[in-house]
Amino acid sequence: MVLISMLGELYKPKGKALETAQAIFNLKDNVYACNIAMGCPNYCKYCYVNRYQIKGDFLKPVSRPFALVQEQFKIADFQPEGVFLSFMTDPFCRGNWEDSCMLINYLIDNNVKIATLSKTGVYSENMPKVKSGMTIVSTDEKFRKFYEPNAIPLQDRIDILRSVHDAGGETWVSIEPYPTPNIWKQDLLWLLKDLIWSKTDFIDFIIFGKWNYDARANDKPFYKKIVKQFTEFCNSAGIRYHVKTDTLKYIGEI
Repeated sequence: MVLISMLGELYKPKGKALETAQAIFNLKDNVYACNIAMGCPNYCKYCYVNRYQIKGDFLKPVSRPFALVQEQFKIADFQPEGVFLSFMTDPFCRGNWEDSCMLINYLIDNNVKIATLSKTGVYSENMPKVKSGMTIVSTDEKFRKFYEPNAIPLQDRIDILRSVHDAGGETWVSIEPYPTPNIWKQDLLWLLKDLIWSKTDFIDFIIFGKWNYDARANDKPFYKKIVKQFTEFCNSAGIRYHVKTDTLKYIGEI
Protein backbone atom coordinates (compact mmCIF):
# COMPACT_ATOMS: atom_id res chain seq x y z
CA MET A 1 0.00 0.00 0.00
CA VAL A 2 1.32 3.45 -0.93
CA LEU A 3 1.86 5.74 2.04
CA ILE A 4 -0.89 8.32 2.53
CA SER A 5 1.79 11.01 2.74
CA MET A 6 2.69 10.20 -0.90
CA LEU A 7 -0.78 10.81 -2.32
CA GLY A 8 -0.64 13.14 -5.31
CA GLU A 9 3.12 12.69 -5.74
CA LEU A 10 5.04 10.62 -8.23
CA TYR A 11 6.51 7.50 -6.67
CA LYS A 12 8.26 4.36 -7.87
CA PRO A 13 5.81 1.45 -7.63
CA LYS A 14 6.88 -1.99 -6.46
CA GLY A 15 5.82 -5.59 -6.98
CA LYS A 16 2.66 -6.18 -9.01
CA ALA A 17 2.12 -2.46 -9.51
CA LEU A 18 5.60 -2.03 -10.99
CA GLU A 19 5.06 -5.01 -13.27
CA THR A 20 1.81 -3.50 -14.56
CA ALA A 21 3.36 -0.10 -15.26
CA GLN A 22 6.43 -1.62 -16.93
CA ALA A 23 4.27 -3.81 -19.16
CA ILE A 24 2.04 -0.96 -20.29
CA PHE A 25 4.92 1.36 -21.14
CA ASN A 26 7.13 -1.49 -22.36
CA LEU A 27 9.88 0.00 -20.20
CA LYS A 28 12.12 -1.45 -17.49
CA ASP A 29 13.44 1.66 -15.75
CA ASN A 30 12.37 5.16 -14.77
CA VAL A 31 8.71 4.18 -14.41
CA TYR A 32 6.61 6.06 -11.86
CA ALA A 33 3.00 6.12 -10.68
CA CYS A 34 0.73 8.69 -9.08
CA ASN A 35 -2.39 8.21 -6.98
CA ILE A 36 -4.62 11.27 -7.29
CA ALA A 37 -6.44 10.08 -4.17
CA MET A 38 -7.14 6.94 -2.20
CA GLY A 39 -10.62 5.48 -2.39
CA CYS A 40 -12.99 4.96 -5.29
CA PRO A 41 -16.76 5.41 -5.69
CA ASN A 42 -16.95 2.56 -8.23
CA TYR A 43 -17.04 0.15 -5.25
CA CYS A 44 -15.99 -2.87 -7.28
CA LYS A 45 -16.48 -5.91 -5.06
CA TYR A 46 -13.20 -7.52 -6.13
CA CYS A 47 -10.96 -4.46 -5.61
CA TYR A 48 -8.29 -4.35 -2.90
CA VAL A 49 -8.79 -0.57 -2.51
CA ASN A 50 -12.06 -1.27 -0.69
CA ARG A 51 -9.99 -2.56 2.22
CA TYR A 52 -8.47 0.86 2.82
CA GLN A 53 -11.14 3.41 2.01
CA ILE A 54 -13.85 4.94 4.13
CA LYS A 55 -17.15 4.21 2.38
CA GLY A 56 -18.41 7.26 0.54
CA ASP A 57 -15.23 9.28 0.98
CA PHE A 58 -11.78 9.92 -0.51
CA LEU A 59 -8.45 10.50 1.11
CA LYS A 60 -7.01 13.47 -0.77
CA PRO A 61 -3.40 14.73 -0.91
CA VAL A 62 -2.36 17.80 1.06
CA SER A 63 -2.14 19.89 -2.15
CA ARG A 64 -3.29 19.60 -5.76
CA PRO A 65 -1.32 16.77 -7.40
CA PHE A 66 0.08 18.89 -10.21
CA ALA A 67 1.48 21.34 -7.62
CA LEU A 68 3.13 18.50 -5.67
CA VAL A 69 4.62 17.10 -8.87
CA GLN A 70 5.88 20.55 -9.89
CA GLU A 71 7.95 20.58 -6.71
CA GLN A 72 9.34 17.14 -7.53
CA PHE A 73 10.45 18.36 -10.95
CA LYS A 74 12.60 20.98 -9.24
CA ILE A 75 14.83 18.16 -7.97
CA ALA A 76 17.99 17.85 -10.02
CA ASP A 77 17.87 15.15 -12.73
CA PHE A 78 14.28 14.22 -11.89
CA GLN A 79 12.82 13.16 -15.24
CA PRO A 80 10.40 10.22 -15.22
CA GLU A 81 9.97 8.45 -18.55
CA GLY A 82 6.51 7.11 -17.84
CA VAL A 83 3.82 7.80 -15.21
CA PHE A 84 0.84 5.52 -14.49
CA LEU A 85 -2.47 6.84 -13.06
CA SER A 86 -3.45 5.15 -10.80
CA PHE A 87 -3.48 2.19 -8.41
CA MET A 88 -5.52 3.47 -5.45
CA THR A 89 -8.38 5.26 -7.20
CA ASP A 90 -10.06 5.72 -10.57
CA PRO A 91 -8.41 8.84 -12.03
CA PHE A 92 -11.56 9.86 -13.92
CA CYS A 93 -14.29 9.16 -11.38
CA ARG A 94 -16.18 11.99 -9.72
CA GLY A 95 -13.89 14.04 -7.51
CA ASN A 96 -10.73 13.14 -9.46
CA TRP A 97 -11.30 14.33 -13.02
CA GLU A 98 -9.97 17.88 -12.68
CA ASP A 99 -6.90 16.86 -10.67
CA SER A 100 -6.06 14.10 -13.15
CA CYS A 101 -6.39 16.33 -16.21
CA MET A 102 -4.31 19.12 -14.65
CA LEU A 103 -1.55 16.65 -13.78
CA ILE A 104 -1.65 14.99 -17.20
CA ASN A 105 -1.35 18.37 -18.92
CA TYR A 106 1.66 19.20 -16.77
CA LEU A 107 3.34 15.86 -17.51
CA ILE A 108 2.70 16.20 -21.25
CA ASP A 109 4.35 19.63 -21.16
CA ASN A 110 7.37 17.94 -19.55
CA ASN A 111 7.59 15.22 -22.21
CA VAL A 112 6.53 12.37 -19.91
CA LYS A 113 4.67 9.32 -21.23
CA ILE A 114 1.34 8.75 -19.45
CA ALA A 115 -0.93 5.75 -19.02
CA THR A 116 -4.30 5.72 -17.28
CA LEU A 117 -6.63 2.96 -16.11
CA SER A 118 -10.29 3.66 -15.43
CA LYS A 119 -13.83 2.31 -15.46
CA THR A 120 -15.38 5.73 -15.99
CA GLY A 121 -13.49 7.73 -18.61
CA VAL A 122 -10.33 8.76 -20.42
CA TYR A 123 -8.31 11.93 -20.85
CA SER A 124 -10.06 13.69 -23.73
CA GLU A 125 -8.05 16.88 -24.35
CA ASN A 126 -5.14 15.33 -26.24
CA MET A 127 -5.85 11.62 -26.67
CA PRO A 128 -2.75 10.70 -28.72
CA LYS A 129 -0.53 11.76 -25.79
CA VAL A 130 -1.95 9.19 -23.33
CA LYS A 131 -2.14 5.39 -23.23
CA SER A 132 -5.82 5.09 -22.30
CA GLY A 133 -6.89 1.93 -20.48
CA MET A 134 -10.16 0.44 -19.30
CA THR A 135 -10.75 -2.55 -17.04
CA ILE A 136 -13.01 -4.99 -18.89
CA VAL A 137 -13.15 -8.48 -17.39
CA SER A 138 -16.60 -9.26 -18.79
CA THR A 139 -19.01 -7.90 -21.38
CA ASP A 140 -22.02 -9.09 -19.39
CA GLU A 141 -23.92 -6.16 -17.89
CA LYS A 142 -25.19 -8.43 -15.12
CA PHE A 143 -21.56 -8.89 -14.06
CA ARG A 144 -20.99 -5.12 -14.11
CA LYS A 145 -24.10 -4.37 -12.07
CA PHE A 146 -23.13 -6.92 -9.42
CA TYR A 147 -19.34 -6.53 -9.22
CA GLU A 148 -18.80 -2.96 -10.51
CA PRO A 149 -22.01 -1.20 -9.43
CA ASN A 150 -20.97 2.43 -9.94
CA ALA A 151 -18.75 2.01 -12.99
CA ILE A 152 -20.02 2.95 -16.44
CA PRO A 153 -21.61 0.22 -18.62
CA LEU A 154 -19.23 -2.16 -20.34
CA GLN A 155 -20.32 -1.25 -23.86
CA ASP A 156 -19.67 2.42 -23.04
CA ARG A 157 -16.09 1.53 -22.09
CA ILE A 158 -15.59 -0.24 -25.40
CA ASP A 159 -17.08 2.71 -27.30
CA ILE A 160 -14.81 5.15 -25.46
CA LEU A 161 -11.71 3.13 -26.31
CA ARG A 162 -12.78 3.00 -29.94
CA SER A 163 -13.12 6.81 -29.94
CA VAL A 164 -9.59 7.11 -28.49
CA HIS A 165 -8.27 4.85 -31.25
CA ASP A 166 -10.11 6.85 -33.91
CA ALA A 167 -8.53 10.04 -32.51
CA GLY A 168 -5.05 8.55 -32.92
CA GLY A 169 -4.55 7.47 -29.31
CA GLU A 170 -3.15 4.23 -27.92
CA THR A 171 -5.60 1.97 -26.09
CA TRP A 172 -5.25 -0.94 -23.71
CA VAL A 173 -7.45 -3.21 -21.64
CA SER A 174 -6.95 -4.82 -18.25
CA ILE A 175 -8.60 -8.24 -18.10
CA GLU A 176 -7.83 -8.53 -14.41
CA PRO A 177 -9.13 -10.01 -12.22
CA TYR A 178 -10.51 -12.70 -14.52
CA PRO A 179 -13.14 -14.83 -12.71
CA THR A 180 -13.31 -18.59 -12.43
CA PRO A 181 -16.60 -20.21 -13.57
CA ASN A 182 -17.86 -20.65 -10.01
CA ILE A 183 -17.60 -16.86 -9.57
CA TRP A 184 -18.94 -15.88 -12.99
CA LYS A 185 -19.45 -18.20 -15.93
CA GLN A 186 -18.44 -16.76 -19.28
CA ASP A 187 -16.45 -17.48 -22.44
CA LEU A 188 -13.07 -15.73 -22.64
CA LEU A 189 -12.95 -16.06 -26.42
CA TRP A 190 -16.25 -14.22 -26.80
CA LEU A 191 -14.88 -11.44 -24.60
CA LEU A 192 -11.71 -11.20 -26.68
CA LYS A 193 -13.68 -11.20 -29.92
CA ASP A 194 -15.72 -8.27 -28.60
CA LEU A 195 -12.45 -6.39 -28.07
CA ILE A 196 -10.42 -7.52 -31.08
CA TRP A 197 -12.18 -7.96 -34.38
CA SER A 198 -9.11 -7.80 -36.60
CA LYS A 199 -5.38 -7.05 -36.52
CA THR A 200 -6.14 -3.40 -37.21
CA ASP A 201 -8.85 -2.94 -34.59
CA PHE A 202 -8.96 -0.55 -31.68
CA ILE A 203 -7.10 -2.31 -28.82
CA ASP A 204 -3.30 -2.06 -28.80
CA PHE A 205 -2.40 -3.96 -25.64
CA ILE A 206 -4.06 -6.33 -23.13
CA ILE A 207 -2.90 -7.32 -19.67
CA PHE A 208 -4.34 -10.47 -18.09
CA GLY A 209 -4.42 -11.65 -14.49
CA LYS A 210 -6.25 -14.08 -12.23
CA TRP A 211 -8.97 -13.32 -9.70
CA ASN A 212 -7.31 -12.53 -6.36
CA TYR A 213 -8.24 -12.22 -2.67
CA ASP A 214 -10.91 -14.93 -2.99
CA ALA A 215 -10.52 -18.62 -2.07
CA ARG A 216 -13.19 -19.52 -4.63
CA ALA A 217 -10.70 -18.73 -7.41
CA ASN A 218 -8.28 -21.53 -6.46
CA ASP A 219 -8.52 -23.40 -9.77
CA LYS A 220 -5.16 -24.05 -11.42
CA PRO A 221 -6.47 -26.23 -14.28
CA PHE A 222 -8.93 -23.51 -15.28
CA TYR A 223 -6.33 -20.74 -15.33
CA LYS A 224 -3.84 -22.95 -17.16
CA LYS A 225 -6.43 -23.51 -19.89
CA ILE A 226 -7.57 -19.90 -19.99
CA VAL A 227 -4.04 -18.44 -20.17
CA LYS A 228 -3.35 -20.73 -23.13
CA GLN A 229 -6.53 -19.47 -24.83
CA PHE A 230 -5.58 -15.88 -24.13
CA THR A 231 -2.00 -16.08 -25.42
CA GLU A 232 -2.97 -18.04 -28.53
CA PHE A 233 -5.71 -15.57 -29.38
CA CYS A 234 -3.46 -12.52 -28.92
CA ASN A 235 -0.68 -14.11 -30.96
CA SER A 236 -3.08 -14.93 -33.78
CA ALA A 237 -4.51 -11.39 -33.69
CA GLY A 238 -1.04 -9.81 -33.61
CA ILE A 239 -1.75 -7.86 -30.43
CA ARG A 240 0.77 -7.07 -27.71
CA TYR A 241 -0.12 -8.67 -24.38
CA HIS A 242 1.19 -9.47 -20.92
CA VAL A 243 0.17 -12.19 -18.45
CA LYS A 244 0.84 -11.22 -14.84
CA THR A 245 3.74 -13.02 -13.17
CA ASP A 246 1.68 -14.16 -10.18
CA THR A 247 -0.76 -15.82 -12.58
CA LEU A 248 2.03 -17.61 -14.45
CA LYS A 249 3.57 -18.75 -11.17
CA TYR A 250 0.19 -20.00 -9.99
CA ILE A 251 -0.24 -22.26 -13.03
CA GLY A 252 3.39 -23.42 -12.96
CA GLU A 253 4.57 -21.58 -16.08
CA ILE A 254 7.34 -19.85 -14.11
